[in-house]
Amino acid sequence: MEIATPQIPIHEGAAYKPRNVDTDLIFWRRPADLRLVADFTTGGRDEGVAAMKNLEEEHRIQVRDLRGHESEFSLPQNGFQYVWHEIPELGGAADEEQVEQFIVPQTEELVKKLTGASRTKTFKHRVRCLASDPATLADNRAPAHSVHSDFTVAGALRNLVNTIPDAEEREQLLSKRMMIINIWRPLKTVTRDPLAVCDWGSLNHQNDGIANRLVLPGGWNELGKYAFNESQKWYYLSGQRPQEALVFMQFDSDRAEEGGVTVPHTAFVDPEFRDGPPRESIEIKMFAFF
Repeated sequence: MEIATPQIPIHEGAAYKPRNVDTDLIFWRRPADLRLVADFTTGGRDEGVAAMKNLEEEHRIQVRDLRGHESEFSLPQNGFQYVWHEIPELGGAADEEQVEQFIVPQTEELVKKLTGASRTKTFKHRVRCLASDPATLADNRAPAHSVHSDFTVAGALRNLVNTIPDAEEREQLLSKRMMIINIWRPLKTVTRDPLAVCDWGSLNHQNDGIANRLVLPGGWNELGKYAFNESQKWYYLSGQRPQEALVFMQFDSDRAEEGGVTVPHTAFVDPEFRDGPPRESIEIKMFAFF
């Protein structure tokens, strides 16, 4: 089963011209064990964060601008795409009630239209509005400057247990195709710390991915970290506006054997806008069932 042919084109006539950016992205060195477990249930939070940061290394890469070429990329082919999607209530994203009553339902309808899913279930949303934040892990509201995916295959299936606690219902859902989709968009036109995504087809799925399991008091999650590979191709949309939603895969059960299409992404420093105002953005993560 293929994803439905997209019928939502990106808006034409943007004021920005394409501009590729040479920048440093933060990857992980490949450890001997391709799964690093950080246990935060024993009071060693600082040590666990330090152990993860010790694996970080920077690589200079070029993030290519898709401005003017948006229609050449799609969820089935690349694991991501940009779509034009206006939400009148987007200015109220700081209001939790506005998000839940207006922004989430309209975003779920977008995903259904884009993928052909019969049902969606949003499980997390987050507004990022700070240049830096002393909070760590999932509490952080600053852009995430580290190449990662939100889940590994194991992490995605674990998240399904957390989201759909009824075992019988889960079994029925797992008998068919299931995806996790992340919809990311700015609340104001992006200049500082834009978001880059990696073309899923450019990854070495056997060697690039590193499982990072976080054991927390409320349970565990497993996200993906990535080692650098020269074949990787990175993209962004310059001057991305609130109506220009980035939709990207974080899991596809039909492609679990090739890594599940857990698309790597990261904020990055554009030297021209290094000292600009903090980026304001919202991300909404949901299951899509078929």
